[in-house]
Amino acid sequence: MRIGMRLAAVLVGAIFASTATATADPGPATTPAAAALPAGTTIEPPIDCGPTAAHPNPVIVLPGGDGNTSDTDAQWATMLGALRGAGNCTLLFQGGIVNGKRWAGDIPAEGHQLADFIAKVRQATGAEQVDIVAHSAGTIVTNDYLKVLGGAPAVNHAVLITPEARGCDGAGLLAPFGIENPPITPVQLLTALPFLSSVLGSLSPDMAVATEMAPNSDVYKAIFDGNVTQPGVRYSVIATRNDQLATPAVTCSLIDEPGVTNAVYEDLFPGADPVDHSLIRSSPQTGGWVLDQLRS
Repeated sequence: MRIGMRLAAVLVGAIFASTATATADPGPATTPAAAALPAGTTIEPPIDCGPTAAHPNPVIVLPGGDGNTSDTDAQWATMLGALRGAGNCTLLFQGGIVNGKRWAGDIPAEGHQLADFIAKVRQATGAEQVDIVAHSAGTIVTNDYLKVLGGAPAVNHAVLITPEARGCDGAGLLAPFGIENPPITPVQLLTALPFLSSVLGSLSPDMAVATEMAPNSDVYKAIFDGNVTQPGVRYSVIATRNDQLATPAVTCSLIDEPGVTNAVYEDLFPGADPVDHSLIRSSPQTGGWVLDQLRS
């Protein structure tokens, strides 16, 4: 999720120092300004393929934020192999890159980076629309592009792998600290103490990025208030019960709106090797499921 380990470390102390009555907002005079967020850089592939009669929509693949850009080829070899092997013009785009980490910049700025790349793909290939296959943090940027930036007319199908959607609590980020079933989750804390987002955001850009996905942030509200899905776009979502980051597992990822195909990995592939939030994108079964969605 977008709430990083540094934010989780701060929240560990805050959770156990807070009580249900700690709700006073210190007010604008004492609330620090959030750190200015960079847009980050991009890594764009050469647009060296185009649509065919069988596959009219180029497929834009957006990795998640796990690992570094140096890990991308290994992480996505299985998925890219499946998509290209089936004849799709497939282009992997990485944005918001800060110190080698994907999607570590300002979310609205990352949405504009995606918009610019899709415009380049459509112009270079002559395709009217693209399909998007996005994982984890890449799904947030996808939803920002589709809903907030009005990119829906340029997209036929959005396939979202372990997305962070509504109902996420951030509790999974505390597990590395040995904390399970905390008395108050990070999201509950940020909701009860809205000024805490500004306090954390003032400490570092990393924390400012993380708090953009807090339910009380303008960025979160723009994406998730009202319907997430946009008219004319087909949506497919796959979650895993072993998700240790997008928690509660499954609940955090599925989008309960009309017209969305929601699936749970373990229900589809009960005999497959187990996956988690990250490994699901490297599973051959996931690759096959993505192809089936794009064909439907």
